[in-house]
Amino acid sequence: MRPAHLILPMAGISLVLGGFFLWPHEGPIPSPAALETAAIEPVKPVERRHEIVEDDTFTKAMEALGVGYAEALRILASAEGIYDFANVRIGKTLALTLGEDGFPAKLTYEPNASTSVVVENMSGDWVAREEEIEYDIDVVKARGTISSSLYAAGLEAGMSEGAIITLADTFAWSVDFATQVREGDTFEVAYEKRSRDGADAGTGRVLTAGFTNDGTRHEAYLFEMDGKDGYYDEAGASLVRQFLKAPLSYSRITSGYTNARFHPVLKSSTPHRAIDYAAPLGTPVMATADGVISSYGWNSGGYGNLASIRHNSTFSTNYAHLSRFAKGLKRGSAVTQGQVIGYVGSTGFSTGAHLHYEIVKDGTKVNPLQVELPAGDPIPEEQRPAFEAKRDELKKLLQP
Repeated sequence: MRPAHLILPMAGISLVLGGFFLWPHEGPIPSPAALETAAIEPVKPVERRHEIVEDDTFTKAMEALGVGYAEALRILASAEGIYDFANVRIGKTLALTLGEDGFPAKLTYEPNASTSVVVENMSGDWVAREEEIEYDIDVVKARGTISSSLYAAGLEAGMSEGAIITLADTFAWSVDFATQVREGDTFEVAYEKRSRDGADAGTGRVLTAGFTNDGTRHEAYLFEMDGKDGYYDEAGASLVRQFLKAPLSYSRITSGYTNARFHPVLKSSTPHRAIDYAAPLGTPVMATADGVISSYGWNSGGYGNLASIRHNSTFSTNYAHLSRFAKGLKRGSAVTQGQVIGYVGSTGFSTGAHLHYEIVKDGTKVNPLQVELPAGDPIPEEQRPAFEAKRDELKKLLQP
């Protein structure tokens, strides 16, 4: 009987290192050196991204990226003291890089516009660090005169929405842009426009700004001390005060401070020693100063959902008609200036979505727009020469 023959169409047979292998392609069989190079060519790292959504936890988000619960807890623990990943925020993104072996190699998260938190797998151990996000910076100048609002005037001057908000935030301790802006007010500003990898990355810091409000001149100069940025006026007094001028951004006043107004629910004239800010339902409400929550719940006296904060032995503030409270806070919780404590609503004696805001001084309610609030620390004497040099340099940016 004749031996059977093995027929391998379109295949080559070659002896390599004493053994046979099949080359299942047309054309010449590659050399052993070429095959060795192809075999060790590294796999390119792969990045997976997950945007945090409502009800996400860190471990749940990591599971969506393909990382198990136990490994996610190891990453969480490794970042202690750098960043608490339990506080990842809705809309932010977790980026997971897989190494050449296909296993997780690096996790990156940007909690804010200036800082990136990086956790790397170093031979099986996760190591966390903070990195400053690097941008390409251009300085942009703008000036304008207000006819209706800062927002409209800013857009007319060519500013982006982000730049307008940043300008308003710069003066957040001295001007309430919801109540105090007048027709004919003027502004000048020089600010950073950022880009990253060739793409627009929004507005950076305001370097210097001027705002003339009803004849009163306000100026801001950015100055860094001990690694921290701060804003100061021409004389070196801090713009940062113990209290923000308003607990909301860009909303309008529906009922100003008065000793008597017609209450739309009670149908009678009642004292109204507060400011009402009309705003869409769910607008975040901020604590105007550091303090401790003294009341946090339903008030049967007409305030509806009420948050009260004691700031010191002199001042406290009340925030009424909230739709809901911020998660994780309760009576006795410490809060910081600008921290979200609740959301605009229409609970209690209310006819529409708004925030009822009160300041109490020495037990008596006072007009939030007129009360004199404590100022921050001025430039120290030893820093004054450096500040004055920087101030004079920044002044030139505002010249026409």
